[in-house]
Amino acid sequence: MRPLLTLLAAAVLVVGAAVAPAAWSQDAPISAEAKEAERQVRLQLAEQGLQKLYRLQPDAQAAVQKAAGYAVFEVDSIYALLFVGQKGKGVLFDNSTKQPTFMVSSRVGTGPGVGKQKVYQIFVFKAKSAMDQFIAVGGGGADVGASVSTGTDGMVRSFNPSIDIYQVPESGMAVQASWGGTVYTVDSTLQ
Repeated sequence: MRPLLTLLAAAVLVVGAAVAPAAWSQDAPISAEAKEAERQVRLQLAEQGLQKLYRLQPDAQAAVQKAAGYAVFEVDSIYALLFVGQKGKGVLFDNSTKQPTFMVSSRVGTGPGVGKQKVYQIFVFKAKSAMDQFIAVGGGGADVGASVSTGTDGMVRSFNPSIDIYQVPESGMAVQASWGGTVYTVDSTLQ
């Protein structure tokens, strides 16, 4: 029975990671005014996320300033028994050019959990190569990770030593122990 559950969980991850970006595609045309309004919303979102992080972890400000770049995402998560679904939007900044790259994220995973949560995810890229990999080939990047969350603030450990990840709660509560894959893509409607 256990091998069957493992196989089912792997299938959910593979299918979900492949389907989720297409399902949440940002390719619908929008007016120039709507595009600029959404860009401003994303820039404000990034500033709000950073300010919350700096209040919780003041040392993070120096890390962001000396990094090659950083990204801030606002992510909505749902944990329903063995299913994890996340959808987010954000912006990545290259500290050398100060240019924003608008992005979206989606995650499908599995693991025991219950709850709904909105968090800011802040990625600090210590090396330009890590930042470039994040927005790799064709504007898509990916991450596979595991996490345990009870709605508290703190740093999430990355498998890549060139990236620090902070997760700052905004609202909601989730008790979960999940694993899954996250896809980060450039939001082509805002570029």
